Amino acid sequence: TEYTGEDFSLYTERIVVNPRVKYKKLFSLLKLMLAAVLFGAVACGVMVILYPFLDRRINGESQPQSSLIMKKDEYLIDYDSSEDILERPAQTEEAAAEVKSLSEIVENARKCMVVLEGVYIADEEQPYEDGEREDVAGLIVGELEDYYVILTDEKLMRMTGGGCVVKFGESAVGQAYLIGSDSYSGLSLLRAEKNSISSSEDFDVSIAVLDNSYIVEEQDEVVAVGRISGSMDEVRYGNVSALTTESSVDNSFEIFETGIVPSAGDYCYFFNMAGNVIGIGRPSEDLQHMEVLGISDLKPMIEILSSSSDIVYLGIRGTNVTTSTAERYKLPMGIYITDVIMDSPAFYAGLQSGDVITQFNGNTVLTIQEFSEKLYQCSNGENITVTVKRAGRDEYRELTFSVVLAVRQSSVPGER
Repeated sequence: TEYTGEDFSLYTERIVVNPRVKYKKLFSLLKLMLAAVLFGAVACGVMVILYPFLDRRINGESQPQSSLIMKKDEYLIDYDSSEDILERPAQTEEAAAEVKSLSEIVENARKCMVVLEGVYIADEEQPYEDGEREDVAGLIVGELEDYYVILTDEKLMRMTGGGCVVKFGESAVGQAYLIGSDSYSGLSLLRAEKNSISSSEDFDVSIAVLDNSYIVEEQDEVVAVGRISGSMDEVRYGNVSALTTESSVDNSFEIFETGIVPSAGDYCYFFNMAGNVIGIGRPSEDLQHMEVLGISDLKPMIEILSSSSDIVYLGIRGTNVTTSTAERYKLPMGIYITDVIMDSPAFYAGLQSGDVITQFNGNTVLTIQEFSEKLYQCSNGENITVTVKRAGRDEYRELTFSVVLAVRQSSVPGER
């Protein structure tokens, strides 16, 4: 402070603060910030460089489970009241131009198919040791990290104990392990480790292209490859003779009937004339014909099984309400509940047969295919809301139910 001449006459010099002292706090703050930056850089380096090594040392070589991402196909229902049929999207000109020869379809199909060797085919009531060993057809539907994802029959894989030998082409042999199974849709997914595959020569592997089965129509030409009439690696050529629907728990499957006569234990894959997979073939219950599950209905299940996640369920069977049926029976648009499974989450929440589901977690759903896709994305114990329209004396009233989802068991009475 400069002297004013009024007091302290002996102090006449000016006092100036040392800059080092003046900016001491600022220097301290800058040092602290620099130290934080250096610490962060060192920490990032340790995480990037040392963490993978330490993780392998502590937890082994296992990596987090990945999952397939399936392109879902839109199921279009009849919005034309003059038609009492499903409105099916027409095949595009591009797809129609991709028609291949039968020999080319079969050649490409075999590149994406494998043989699961020595699998037990045993009846549920038959002891494991009495089961007969047979080969089962598998389909390569994906490739994740260091393994191939193989789709096959849940019933035939039930007695394997989770693993089997897998054969690629003529000479390559590896080991496959169970990822997950679902008895409702009859699917199993296996993982074939690439480092377990041994071969005396190069082998050609390709991933199957899963097409849109919702565009399949009666009389469409199809090619079946797999286990047919009890023989492996068989090929059948034919036409779709009929289209029906099979109701399942929380889902519905389109069924294509063909003129192929099956045997018990058959399991094959159906390709369209573009060489893409449109369904999975299995014998009808009376063994009179081969019925084909449309692959579009199975894509959400394949995706969830590939992640080894638990499959949650609501516990209803239902059917889509089309415009024509809505007008005929005075129903609201949505999913008509035909049955509620006893002791299921839907049962305890208060849903009833005759209710029409219109919303799932506040989002509009008009088809059971869309409903099941949203449901499979939920987790065990999750609380969801289901909005329905319930018939009253004079009109339908809207009700919203809170449902706590649970993991569904292997099967319920009446399920395949």
